[in-house]
Amino acid sequence: MPQDRNGVRRSWPGDGLTRPVGTDLGVLIADSRRAAGLTQRELADLAGVPLGTVRDVEQGRSPRSRSLGRLARALGLDIARTQSAQAMGQVGAGPAGHRAMGPAGRHGGLWLRVLGPLEAWRDGRRVDLGPPRQRAVLGLLAVSPGEIVQRETVIDALWGEDPPATAVSLVQAYASRLRRVLGTGWSPRGGDGLLAAVGTAYRLQCAAGELDLLAFWQLVERARAVGLAGDTTAACGLYESALRLWRGDPAADVGLLRGHLAVADLTRRHAAVVIEYAEVASVADWHERVLPRLEALARAEPLNERVHAQLMIALASTGRKATALRLHEDLRRRLDEQLGVRPGPELSEAHLRVLRQ
Repeated sequence: MPQDRNGVRRSWPGDGLTRPVGTDLGVLIADSRRAAGLTQRELADLAGVPLGTVRDVEQGRSPRSRSLGRLARALGLDIARTQSAQAMGQVGAGPAGHRAMGPAGRHGGLWLRVLGPLEAWRDGRRVDLGPPRQRAVLGLLAVSPGEIVQRETVIDALWGEDPPATAVSLVQAYASRLRRVLGTGWSPRGGDGLLAAVGTAYRLQCAAGELDLLAFWQLVERARAVGLAGDTTAACGLYESALRLWRGDPAADVGLLRGHLAVADLTRRHAAVVIEYAEVASVADWHERVLPRLEALARAEPLNERVHAQLMIALASTGRKATALRLHEDLRRRLDEQLGVRPGPELSEAHLRVLRQ
């Protein structure tokens, strides 16, 4: 049996025995799991492996290759690439390429969270983001990462139709202070800094390992790709990992951004991802797991027919047909009383599917 230079037992790919894991790859799996917000048991359930297997991997012990592959797919990792990176001393990428953070933030570097209350962590320590308007500047840039946000847009979000005469200098001061408290590079001419000034506009330039919103979209894109490839179970795991990054409404504690178009658009796109997840979960028989997310979304959007259609299917598929039918009747009445419309084709199809189930 071949051994590495540390004496760890190895085998060749495809021999059905063990695969090289080692300490570094075990750390990668552990960090990726934490970055996705999963416990060891939740990862084991998502991957369909025993809890002991997850523990063994994270402690550097080698599982069978099939179990390692399942863990990789559940976390959105490419094992071939991560093993190659490990050999070159580049291990440290988490799910879909973002680096790891702990429950209270990143182990190292910057970690911004906008999917819920706005937070920033630097080297594992929470950063004070300053007064409400300064926080609002960061929140506005964070919900549109990589996009140019005009100064007028920022001023409108901070003061509405009655900005002070010093609005421009105040926004510039907020941006400068954010650069200092975040401890990141500043690019006054639109270069490579985290917070770039582009003419009279600003742009937040960060990677998926630095902002939860970007990590979310990377996991969603990976879930879509895996689902199209036919692995609906792995796709569900990735959708679940992505949605775990949501801790509430975007920038929920920044009152100045409540109802802002950028925040509302992000909320709408989140709802669309939940529905995507539910559609894949219907194929993979993950109804029970997606049900709480659908119920929460239905409460938040009581007239959303697509959400209620998927919720009806999930309820009926978990043995709650009567509840699903009551849900349809309640929504039919709300649509009639509040909008004066009848249920659309998607809701009607779901109703028929429940009746025939």
